Amino acid sequence: MLLRTTAAAPKGLSFDIADLLLVRAWADFHELRMEVELDFTAEGDEFEEIIGLFSPATGFRRWMIWRSADGIVAQPMVGRPRAFQAVADALETLIPAQD
Repeated sequence: MLLRTTAAAPKGLSFDIADLLLVRAWADFHELRMEVELDFTAEGDEFEEIIGLFSPATGFRRWMIWRSADGIVAQPMVGRPRAFQAVADALETLIPAQD
């Protein structure tokens, strides 16, 4: 007997290539390191893809960005996630502080 199971949809979905290129250009301009992590899991939530933005001075992750079914979510490592309609909207609110 085969049991049917349905996999839960991931919380985070993959980005469009244009969005990845936009974030890379923004990160380069602000001298941040960008990493794309695939099949990321955090606190029981699964993400197809997240973008991590890292400080060059400390190497610590400053922000995580992911795409949900409802839009773009950006979360600082200390603070609450915020939802946006587009990647460009999220990037406008991220202002790297000097390390």
